Amino acid sequence: SKQDYGRIAAQTAKQVILQKIREAEKETISSEYRSKEGEIISGIVQRIEGHTIFVDIGKTLGILNREEQIMGEFYRPGQRLKFYILKVEDTPKGSVVVLSRAYPKLISKLFELEVPEIAAGTVVIKSIAREPGFRTKMAVASSEEGVDPIGACVGQRGTRIMAVINELGGEKIDVIPFDEKPEKFIANALAPAKIV
Repeated sequence: SKQDYGRIAAQTAKQVILQKIREAEKETISSEYRSKEGEIISGIVQRIEGHTIFVDIGKTLGILNREEQIMGEFYRPGQRLKFYILKVEDTPKGSVVVLSRAYPKLISKLFELEVPEIAAGTVVIKSIAREPGFRTKMAVASSEEGVDPIGACVGQRGTRIMAVINELGGEKIDVIPFDEKPEKFIANALAPAKIV
């Protein structure tokens, strides 16, 4: 209304409006990242508090807890890395985007980025076992005749797999052929050990 507001009333109105705007912003950010759960995002390490790392992922800060970090990996402010969006948690202070570098699905998502055949569905990742920071074993199969699933993942002279290994700071990745027969699959998974 047109009547003159006193200074205190104007100040109160301003604070209420700002608060509402902040709440609306938080709501849109939380719903946006909720829809991105299970995807990969690129972020920059902003600050480190104890064992928790805060990552700038664009519109908000993501949190990388100790249990989601790769053992032996050192993080420094300004470092750009790829993260897996694990979940969006609601806390009294607002929504928190929980990130991960140790989750096995991070590997499959990184391969999706590097290997067009996986993104297209001609090569399927059947299962992944991971010891973050040490080794990953990934079983792959082809859904089309004539497509070599292991060759597709490794790439010419290992370029595709090296891109993933470098992103993970040198973690070893073994790509093995999936087999419907459990005993054959186990033998493949234990490679390069010789199976008696």
